[in-house]
Amino acid sequence: MIDSISTRSDYTSSFMDNKWCSIEEVMAKFHSIDEVVFMNELYCFATEYFMVRSRREMWATLETKKRKFQ
Repeated sequence: MIDSISTRSDYTSSFMDNKWCSIEEVMAKFHSIDEVVFMNELYCFATEYFMVRSRREMWATLETKKRKFQ
């Protein structure tokens, strides 16, 4: 039960997102990376990975597109 609650708290609606960390904003930045290819393995991974708010927040703190892509 605790795992279920803690997992649910990581999934969020947009009103709980920090500035620049909504799914739409993070995916827009992700799409702006030249190496990203629509529907390849990395793209599919990212769509699942960025569903968790804390992951979007951490990714958004990375300074450069190169670091974000790595």
